[in-house]
Amino acid sequence: MNNIQYNQNRYNRKKQRYRFKLGIHQLINYPIINLVWIVFVIGNYFLIHLRRIILTSFDVPQLLVPVFNGCMTFFVIAFPILLAIGLLQGIGELAAKRDEADIFRAFSDRRDAMNEAPILIFKKKIKGKKVTVREFYTTIPMERWQQRKEAISDIMNIHIIGEIEYSNHNGNKIIMKSAKGRKATKRGILYDDTF
Repeated sequence: MNNIQYNQNRYNRKKQRYRFKLGIHQLINYPIINLVWIVFVIGNYFLIHLRRIILTSFDVPQLLVPVFNGCMTFFVIAFPILLAIGLLQGIGELAAKRDEADIFRAFSDRRDAMNEAPILIFKKKIKGKKVTVREFYTTIPMERWQQRKEAISDIMNIHIIGEIEYSNHNGNKIIMKSAKGRKATKRGILYDDTF
């Protein structure tokens, strides 16, 4: 395996793990999303009921009955677990899609963003302050984030509060605090000295 393929596989594993974590954070931050678990539980109930129907309707030889029962039990246990993991990753994907696309556009002229675009790890709106905290995993150096600060603000239609900073002194994780709307730049006093 060459280095490019290895780096791509590592990036994809990190992206899946961070999507899963972001999905959990979104369920905690927005409790209304937890209503999806009602549908999940109802689906599991029907899956268990379907298992009973299959076990009673199929004519399996006596020698294979324990194997068939074990396979059906494994399916009833494994399928909901895989579905729950996929559901959490899907919630994370929906939460991250827009922010990651905007950040990618801000860095679109950079080679770094083409290979490994920043991955949204955490996003939370602080209640009462109208401030959104975003944390990204990135291989783009902090210097370039500082250079592209205005482009990020323009594309995302936000104004960045404070400075873009590292998360827990980790060079691969960047924290950005922002509020909605662009702030007008200070122009100083405008006057005409011809009058």
